[in-house]
Amino acid sequence: MKAVVVLPTKNEEKSIEFMVNEIKKLNLDVFVSDEQSTDKTLEIAKKLKVPVYQRDGSGKGFGVRKAIQVAKEKGYDILILIDCDKTYPTKYIPELLKFFPKYDMVVGARKLNHVRLLHRLPNMVHTESINLLYGSNLRDINSGLRAFNIDKMPNLNAKGFDVEAQITTKAIKKKLKIKEVPIVYEKREGDSKIRIKDGFLILSRILKERIKR
Repeated sequence: MKAVVVLPTKNEEKSIEFMVNEIKKLNLDVFVSDEQSTDKTLEIAKKLKVPVYQRDGSGKGFGVRKAIQVAKEKGYDILILIDCDKTYPTKYIPELLKFFPKYDMVVGARKLNHVRLLHRLPNMVHTESINLLYGSNLRDINSGLRAFNIDKMPNLNAKGFDVEAQITTKAIKKKLKIKEVPIVYEKREGDSKIRIKDGFLILSRILKERIKR
């Protein structure tokens, strides 16, 4: 199965070169789904000969949707999403890919004590809400490292940081086979872009997807 790695970016000049070089060591194709970066992100991507595609709107959800669109157009079977802030080590990507095609989506599940306290409680609430409402037994629904079969992923309309929750809930409802792989979560490069309001947005997404048929 043909796989591609996507880096969702918005002003990631401090980390993009490191991430791209680490991905290239794995002999995997990579492209960037950018949100109008105003720093040197695009300049660095161009220097590294990495294709860049601009999102159709503002927010991570738009970035993921653009990534899926481009990957389909380019004939890839598996899309690997990994945050560009150095928190998710690229060394786990081959581990995720080993589970295809037996599984439809494989997620890098962080240990909770590796997640900042400010983000840990919301992540616990989101994960347990999905487990309760959807009858699943997952450990980390907000992980920024995941790979999935593009053709089996239902259509998404999430715009922001609720996109991982929508991916997860739609996958569960469609009865896709999901595997979680334990990973180490590293120190972030730069400031987190997620805000308190995003926690409520994610919870709202979980509830809305449960109501939808």
